Order: sequence, then structure tokens, then C-alpha cells
Amino acid sequence: MIYVMQIVNTHGVRGEVKALHYTDGDTFFKKVKTVYKEDNTPVKILSWKFHKGSVILKLDGVDELNDAEKLKFTKLYAREEDLPKLPKGEYYFFELIGLTAILPDGEELGKVTDVIENNASNLLQITKTGGEKVLIPNIPVFVSDVKIKDGTIHITPIEGLI
Repeated sequence: MIYVMQIVNTHGVRGEVKALHYTDGDTFFKKVKTVYKEDNTPVKILSWKFHKGSVILKLDGVDELNDAEKLKFTKLYAREEDLPKLPKGEYYFFELIGLTAILPDGEELGKVTDVIENNASNLLQITKTGGEKVLIPNIPVFVSDVKIKDGTIHITPIEGLI
């Protein structure tokens, strides 16, 4: 299961909830109709709309404010096989986490341990073998090749970046 959103509040009095989502937006919500709570209970999404950086959801069985209140801070997950296919060269964050970062000389830099969203570009957090963490912008000038099946990501840093 892939963590895709968290309900953070109620919205109105008809059982809608406000959620922070970690999706690509329209494409995800057009394809994924069922999400799952942490206990694997399925929850059907009846409708959705974007509102001020979050998504307002109408969920099956959540018909009034009291029902919605009970869901505050609930994390929601999607099955990996339900996720929309991405265009070639694009990856879900969870696919990048765990990849081994390789430098141009073939030396192992460390493992990708997080992907941080940033306005300019997403940042790959790489934890070096000694535990030190470095941030690499996830843009073609620094990331030359991603090989999910091989478990590697090839990094071309500039002087002083790492």
C-alpha cells in the first residue's frame, strides 16, 4: 500500500473531509476510486474537488459532520497496482526511495532515503554510508539515469554539492 493522503479536517456539515494529498492531482483521482485506511478498510471516493492546495473528498458512508470528525488525521493509502501509469522518465516518490545513488566514477554515494517537494524542483535526500545526508535536485543536470529494476540512480554532482 502506498501512502497517498491524510484527512486533516472536516469541510461543511454534509460529511465532506479536507485532505492533504501526495498525488499528481487529477490523474490520480480520475483513476483511483477506492483508498484504504491504515487497517486496510476500503473507502470509496464518491467525489472530489481541489481547494486551496488540498482536496475535498466525499467518501461513501460519511454523511454528516460527526462521521467526518471521526476521520480527522486518518492516513489513506492506495494499492500500487491502482496507481495511474506515469509517462516514461517520471517516477513515483516511493519508487525512488531505496535506490542506490551512483557517482559518475561508479562509486556508491549512498541510498535515496526521502524525496522532498520543493517549488524549484524536488530534492532527493541521499544518506551516505557514514550517515551524512545530502540533498540533490532531481533534475536532469544532476540525475542522469534512473534504473528502477537495477535499484540504482546515477548522480552527476557539481563541485561542492556533496
